[in-house]
Amino acid sequence: MEILYKVKRLTKQEFLRNVLTLMTGTTIAQLLPILVSPILTRIYSPSDFGSYALYISMISIISVAVTLRYEFAIVTPKKREDALNVLSLSLLVSFSISILMFIIVLLFHKNIISLIGNERIANWLYSMPLAAFLLGMIQIFNYWFNREKLFNVLSKSRIIQTFGNILPNIAIGLIYKNEFGLIFGHLLGATASVVYLFYNFTRTEGIIDEFRKNVSLSKIREQAIIYKEYPKFNTLSAFLDTMSLQLPALFVSKIYSSTNLGYYNLTIRTISTPLSVISTSVSQVFFQKISEAYNQNKPLRPIILKTAKYLSLVSIFTLILLLFCGPQLFAFVFGEKWFIAGEFARILGFSYVIKFVVSPLSVAFLAVGEVRRLFYLQAFRFICTVLVLFLCLNVDIIQFLLFYSLYEFFYYILYFILILRLETKNGRFL
Repeated sequence: MEILYKVKRLTKQEFLRNVLTLMTGTTIAQLLPILVSPILTRIYSPSDFGSYALYISMISIISVAVTLRYEFAIVTPKKREDALNVLSLSLLVSFSISILMFIIVLLFHKNIISLIGNERIANWLYSMPLAAFLLGMIQIFNYWFNREKLFNVLSKSRIIQTFGNILPNIAIGLIYKNEFGLIFGHLLGATASVVYLFYNFTRTEGIIDEFRKNVSLSKIREQAIIYKEYPKFNTLSAFLDTMSLQLPALFVSKIYSSTNLGYYNLTIRTISTPLSVISTSVSQVFFQKISEAYNQNKPLRPIILKTAKYLSLVSIFTLILLLFCGPQLFAFVFGEKWFIAGEFARILGFSYVIKFVVSPLSVAFLAVGEVRRLFYLQAFRFICTVLVLFLCLNVDIIQFLLFYSLYEFFYYILYFILILRLETKNGRFL
């Protein structure tokens, strides 16, 4: 009875209630691809997954810069009028940069294909600016609804995006035995999510009139100046962070093979997806909570430690599962040809467990305005990642994964220590 009472009391807390609201949709949205993966791994080959992984890696890199990270500032302003102008700024920037990206692809298409060394995604390069724009819009509206505490809208949008993705994955994959179904499904899912989010934004009571009265080019320019540190430091910081995350996939594709990238991609998806069901929801609610505490000059460390404790409890179970039965589990669920992916998962488990705990907390830097400090940290990580990859040029893939996992583990330990040192006093790094 005492346990039930404690659970009931926890669910009444606003922070956990909001996390659970987001997790409902996020759980469905992110676990469905894993549940469908045993079907997809029998439709598509490791090489198909490798091409898809390369496409996603490139999209992830370019989508970081598409909004210049202005969407993070949507949550920050006290006045709704200012937030609307920041939202408009983010949309304008996203559209302009997407057009610029498309021009670059048209002009340097052959050079890009030569650089990445994979002809299979040559035609898909033209769709990358569109995909980046769609992902940018999703991010923009996510932070708007986060600000408005409409977490149910965010939850439903993720479910819609997932169904818009996996249904074409299966249907098209049965007809075309290549990466077409995987990539096209990604585009359809993102489009469905954008339509749903935009529809709900326009349905908000009085939002159209409020938008017409309060949004103007002069006010947009004013907000761009106020939050100029976001494009100056946070964009480059996020770009370096994403490069650090995606470089290993590009490295595996270039140095080893598309098939090994397929194994690596399935490993990452299988480990990170269940964990990110929780971490993504926690991160968004944590950002809102830590921003609120900072604005009210309340201590941040208790919120950080409490959140880290919850995440650590979940991560321990995942690590034990991977260590003792990773390869066998992958072979049973996805088919015998994916046994190697289970070996990869056993090795990478340590780094993903610590990443799961620390990554959601990283938005604390943004909440207290330490954008420049975050940039220095991400620049350090990028340099270290490039160095690790360079040192691994002449080793086999298992040795590479061991070195990379060890490096990631120690980096995130350092990251967590630096987050703990954030305090509200003058917004400085103590």
